[in-house]
Amino acid sequence: MQEHYTPKGKHLTIAERYFIEKWKSEGKSNRTIAGLLGKAPQTIHNEVKRGLVRQQIRRGKFEMVYQADYAQDSYEMKRRKSVRSVGLDKDTKDKILHYMKQNFSPEMMVKTKGVAVPISTIYYWIHQGHLGIDSDWMLYPRKKRGKRKKASPRFKPVGQSIEERPDAINRRLENGHYEIDTVILTRAKNECLLTLTDRRSRHQIIRLIPDKSARLVNQALESILEKDTIYSITADNGTEFNRLSLVFPEENIYYAHPYASWERGTNENHNRLIRRWLPKGTKKTTLKQVAFIENWINNYPKKILNYKSPREFLKTG
Repeated sequence: MQEHYTPKGKHLTIAERYFIEKWKSEGKSNRTIAGLLGKAPQTIHNEVKRGLVRQQIRRGKFEMVYQADYAQDSYEMKRRKSVRSVGLDKDTKDKILHYMKQNFSPEMMVKTKGVAVPISTIYYWIHQGHLGIDSDWMLYPRKKRGKRKKASPRFKPVGQSIEERPDAINRRLENGHYEIDTVILTRAKNECLLTLTDRRSRHQIIRLIPDKSARLVNQALESILEKDTIYSITADNGTEFNRLSLVFPEENIYYAHPYASWERGTNENHNRLIRRWLPKGTKKTTLKQVAFIENWINNYPKKILNYKSPREFLKTG
């Protein structure tokens, strides 16, 4: 078994190169040096080979000797050359801004829309102000992590726990197993969205309902079931979902643990897609807007689907 390795991205430092120079002058082997630095022997072999310089030992006598400063200079020069410089011309800028207005992420612009720029470069241009926009344009600006909440030890789920959910559903082996949630638009008692996301195909269903009461949730779900095939539902423990068994088979409903939104991560991520169009505080929403967003999500390419959209995936698999 190999005892030492070089972690990905952990390049040799100038200090480590000075150690290599010292130990090579003392006659230590590459394998011995690898053990001392905790690196793979091949890493040290390659480093020594690249850092050799022709040095005069005495008059008329020359040898190839490893030199740390030369090796570091060579490394830095190659790192600079490895970064391809990409210019920001007007056409590229206009194209990026066009897709940003369509709520496409930089990755999707590059992978599906033919924007011939590295993804990291687009983010760099955004952060440096080269596109004339600020971080407010970012789809998911970074936020500080809040304190994690914990459920009461006396808590009991409304129905059967997600722990009882069959392995076939957990492993996303077939379509038709949905996660459900509501998306609140404003803090006031107002219209909200009922959302369902298929765990496998990421097919999205969105309905605008007057409020998040259990009665209206069930009413909307009944109308959905008339058109869409749903085999199971995974919900949180909100009061709006405590009567799902009135309209859907109880044995096919599973409830996630409290404060464990990652257990319905597929649905939560798609709710974030909705927020691109309807940010928190939106006071007025129309059925036409909701239909547009549902259609947009179902035609939006997904990396996890090999850059197919949910609609394409359902057709081709």
